[in-house]
Amino acid sequence: MNILNAEQYAFFSLIADLAFLNPFSKDREQIERQLLIFNQNGKPIVNRQHGLMEMLDWRFQELAGYPGFDIRQYQGKTQEILRLAWLVRAFYRYQSDFEKHIDTQQETVGKNLELAFALTILGYFEQAGFNLEETAHYIALLFQLHRAYRFIDAAVPGSSTASTGLRERLWNNVFTFNPAWYLTHLYSRMEDFSLLLLGETGTGKSLSAKATGCSGYIPFDAKSGRFKESFTSTFQAINLSQYSTGVLESELFGHKKGAFTGAVDNHSGLFATCSKYGSVFIDEIGEIDISIQVKLLNVLQDRRFSPVGSREQHRFEGRVISATNRSIEQLMRSGQFRNDFYYRLCSDVITLPSLRERIGQNPGELRQLITSLLKRVLENPDGDLIESIEARIRQTVPEHYHWPGNIRELEQCIRRICITGGYLTQASSLSKQQEHAAFQPGSQGKYPTAQELLQNYCRFLYGKYGSYETVARMSALDRRTVKKYIGAGDDEV
Repeated sequence: MNILNAEQYAFFSLIADLAFLNPFSKDREQIERQLLIFNQNGKPIVNRQHGLMEMLDWRFQELAGYPGFDIRQYQGKTQEILRLAWLVRAFYRYQSDFEKHIDTQQETVGKNLELAFALTILGYFEQAGFNLEETAHYIALLFQLHRAYRFIDAAVPGSSTASTGLRERLWNNVFTFNPAWYLTHLYSRMEDFSLLLLGETGTGKSLSAKATGCSGYIPFDAKSGRFKESFTSTFQAINLSQYSTGVLESELFGHKKGAFTGAVDNHSGLFATCSKYGSVFIDEIGEIDISIQVKLLNVLQDRRFSPVGSREQHRFEGRVISATNRSIEQLMRSGQFRNDFYYRLCSDVITLPSLRERIGQNPGELRQLITSLLKRVLENPDGDLIESIEARIRQTVPEHYHWPGNIRELEQCIRRICITGGYLTQASSLSKQQEHAAFQPGSQGKYPTAQELLQNYCRFLYGKYGSYETVARMSALDRRTVKKYIGAGDDEV
């Protein structure tokens, strides 16, 4: 058996610490800086990643005349350290290949593509003494790492403390805070850990849910050169507020032909179509009736459900991610949300920061968000355009505007500026004259109806306070009614 000298052991130990360390944490940057002291060639390191790769290559060559390195020539703690170091090297060596596979798979939804460089990466591990089973496992982990970083980084742009903290929390939700636990025990059991996302409307809960839902572990089949499933089909979403209770039950659990009037065929619900490697995202979880909460509780407890009109038991093997912009504590106090249901949903609870909090911590984040949101329209937005839009926002939007619609409102603000050159905020959209005019007869001499008055009142309150709960409390209306009035067009009341 080979051994490492003190300097080699110190270097590879630091590399091993990097293997699954949260890339959005300050700890990672500190370790990368510590590694710079091992730079042997005396040349300044301009690109930290390239410098790290060069050091890794040189160190493995030093061990056994690379490519003669063999993991089987080491044992115990040393072997585990070198195993993780080899994974780090594989991560960077095949980074562009994994990125290309992600791009291609996203463009080919519905088809599980072969990994184009499968034979190459299999050979990379084989030459170092790894067996086929563990190699397949490591390829699955490497692909998961690339997906998680890419999707989380894209879902939460910005450099404020709130944004960096959110990215760190989402990463830990995928890999846990302890990489050793994840690698040894949890990578194939994360479906047992639910996630509840809280935050105001428009803060990006759906994007965060999708980022984590598309970042789960998917086994790699070495024989076929494919992952067991395409990550593009692992995320299933439903917004509960869109359905009545009867329809919702069918959408979640499915139904049998003849179960009710109109059930002319069997229907597979959300839980049936979700794979064991996937996640079900239940948005607006605070809106559902107690009867549905009980049935969802049974799914979370026993992992089993029955379609409407059937006694057949089906097993759900995926993960549950849920979200709400309502206060769960208030709902539980009022008896609208079961305590036991909440405690099944909250293996991890992440509260997303508001836009005003993010900009308040770092005013420069506004430009970062403009850049990110413009990329949804333009592939490579011009720097002058970004600067001009930011200037327009600062000119037309009040300095301390609270952004009740958060990121979603900012996106529409950007689009409106592109079209009209300015943005009239909700808070300023009802001037004193408009408020007075809301009670005056229209062009045909007709005064507004009670419903129209109520709609205008709800919209006015929402523009001023930016909260459905506040409007509901002040108007003494049900929250769903408030939401309908605020979102409805003039011809929908």
